Order: sequence, then C-alpha cells, then structure tokens
Amino acid sequence: MAEIDAIIERLERLRKRTKDREEKAELGRIEKELRALFKEPPPSMSPLDVANAFRQVVEQVQTEAREAPGVGTTIKSLDLEVKAFVQVNGDGETALAFPKPDAEVDASALSTLRVSFGAIPSAVPPEQQPG
Repeated sequence: MAEIDAIIERLERLRKRTKDREEKAELGRIEKELRALFKEPPPSMSPLDVANAFRQVVEQVQTEAREAPGVGTTIKSLDLEVKAFVQVNGDGETALAFPKPDAEVDASALSTLRVSFGAIPSAVPPEQQPG
C-alpha cells in the first residue's frame, strides 16, 4: 500500500505544478480512480445470509401480528431487489459485496439479486384445534 500512496503523492505534486486546467482535472480524476481501486473492499455476505435477514423481518412481523389483540394484520409478501458485486471465492462459495452508500460505483458493474418472500400459514397444533 505504501507504493500506491507514493504514486498518489507524486500525482498530487504534479497536479499542483500543472497550469493547464484540463490537465489538472485529468490528474485529479486519475488520483481519485487510484484511491478507489486500492481502498479496502466492501464487506461481503452470502446470498443466503441476505435472504435470511429479510426472512427474519417477515417472521417478526407475523409473530407480532399473531400476538396482537383484536384483528391482526401482517405482511402477505415482501419483494426485495438489491444490487451488489458478486464474488466467488476459491472454495466456490458465492458472496455479495455491497458498496458503501457514498461510494461512486458504475451501476453496470453491479448484479441484481431479486428475492420474494411469501407468508406461509402455520398449522395449529392438534390440542388447540376447536373440537
């Protein structure tokens, strides 16, 4: 990483010495691109972890609806669409890396993951069925 920092420092010095506005702007863009390439990668999660996180949200809403007095309401379905980088590690495991909200990312470099959740009615245990 020290080599990259040294190159970026040289670019900064060159940009400060340059008089031409267009060249200055181009050197600034190159510096910004270099910084983006070598910053730490975004954290990643497996697609299953992402799906389970939202499944838990649906389950929590349904649990609260069952326990609420009176007429309960719940989520019938939840459609989710997320954009992330798809990575496959050496073990063949797939991971999703989500860019930070303030990151400048080319949208065409991101993959779209679409997940739909639907509520499944839970069966009433036999001892609770009306008889």
